[in-house]
Amino acid sequence: MACKSIITHIEAQAERVIAQHEELEAAFVALQSERDALLRELRTQAEQIQQLKAELKKMELMQSLGGKSADKTKSRARINLLLREVDKCIKLLTKTENN
Repeated sequence: MACKSIITHIEAQAERVIAQHEELEAAFVALQSERDALLRELRTQAEQIQQLKAELKKMELMQSLGGKSADKTKSRARINLLLREVDKCIKLLTKTENN
């Protein structure tokens, strides 16, 4: 008789553990899904930030080109610097492609 009650008790505990496991598994899947959605949103926002930064730089450049002659000189220097950087990148890409 005592063995039956022990077995019943163990069965009840096993069922409880299985039920908890299933609940935790469902919560885990939900959390993974939420994480993936948040990562997608983060990537989208990072892309938006990059686009807005580029747009801001363009606007600042346009504003400086339309301003005083000192601003124009500064802008031209900045443009020349950017062109030199682009040339360096092109050289590196060509060098990489040749190797």
